Amino acid sequence: MPHLKPDTLRKRGTSFLAVLALAVAVIPPSGCTRAKPKPELTCALVELRPNGGTKYYDAVVQVSKITLQDPLKEQFQILTPTSSFDLSSLKFTVDGQDPSRLEAGDTFVIPLKRPDWKFSVMDGDKEYCAESFWDRLPVADRFHPTKTEAMDVARSLEIINERGVLKPVPTSLPPEWQLVDEKTAEADNPVSSEVFQKTRGGRIVEQVEVQYALLSEEEKAQLASSSPAEFLSTWSECAKKGGTLADIAGHSAIACDLEGAGDFGWTYRYFYISANMVVAVDVQSDPEELGKTAQEKEQERRTEQIFLRYGYGPVGKEEWQVMIEVRMNRSGAFHKRSRAGETVDKEFKVSEEEFAAIEKTLADNQFMSLESRSAAGPGLESFLAVRSLSGARTVNMKNVRVPAFDEIAGTVRRIVLPKVDENGMQPTTR
Repeated sequence: MPHLKPDTLRKRGTSFLAVLALAVAVIPPSGCTRAKPKPELTCALVELRPNGGTKYYDAVVQVSKITLQDPLKEQFQILTPTSSFDLSSLKFTVDGQDPSRLEAGDTFVIPLKRPDWKFSVMDGDKEYCAESFWDRLPVADRFHPTKTEAMDVARSLEIINERGVLKPVPTSLPPEWQLVDEKTAEADNPVSSEVFQKTRGGRIVEQVEVQYALLSEEEKAQLASSSPAEFLSTWSECAKKGGTLADIAGHSAIACDLEGAGDFGWTYRYFYISANMVVAVDVQSDPEELGKTAQEKEQERRTEQIFLRYGYGPVGKEEWQVMIEVRMNRSGAFHKRSRAGETVDKEFKVSEEEFAAIEKTLADNQFMSLESRSAAGPGLESFLAVRSLSGARTVNMKNVRVPAFDEIAGTVRRIVLPKVDENGMQPTTR
């Protein structure tokens, strides 16, 4: 991911802009005269065919030329921004004399997903031919980072004074977003940074990275004799070679479209000046986010991520310690261990209704407001740890009875213990 790395930033006395220019120079220099080898496989998109089922398109691709030795179809893969396919599994509308091998004139169909805008023919890590058809798509179907929720977060940035320090922060973060990294300027590193990420199911799906620094007196003087756009375009390599003027949230900015850069294959980078501060913003988003329904997003949340852990013990003569885990994908695990070291592990599933019942009892008993409590002497020890979109909390109880906690714990036991044939693992009242 092409971030502005702190270890590339200026040493004391060096211009912030000069160092930042080096850090963001991601476009290679032109003028290379080395001859490129002739391609061994060329292909071309001959048609974008509307697909009523997917409400998007199928790409019809024809092999123009191939000089590879023994090009078996099974050795090739097709990659798009959202999918990968074995070439041999795709439908061929025109096939050569040998159906097992790729030949010039062969024509195949790639079932695209929104918002695919390019494809590549690969053999392992080697790319043989690739084509972008972004310009051939209707404007409404074209992916771009500026159409994403990440861009909404970036547009909401405002300079605030936090304990005497100026910093750009989003005025509000939508659900699933959080600040995941923050670094402040130091004597030999004038650049501060923040990283905001949107995660779902333990996976990053969107990101906004912000770097900022106050202008030096020399840079202020340079700015006073030029416009912000002219000032910014003199030091940024991407601004010099591919930057465009943009009005972003009221700021006169220089923006760079870096297709192919970043973990998601497209980074939108822009720079502006506010409150005598240079702000550089990288906007990245998983292309699939643009077309996902609320139902699909909810399904992604149901991964192996732990939703709830409930532990208690000792139970019975063997003094069992019991642990119940419920995951976001409605699967779960039951573990118990005796004082002598014997262990039992079992898996289970909860239904949608049962999962909803657990969520309801957590809400009804205001779990996020419960406090840990303990009393002296031997007795039952238990804990509940819950992680949800509203936050994470762990509550411990030792030798005490709290009705709200008992109600939640009882609901979990009533749902889970019968599923694992462990009804005898009910804790006794002490």
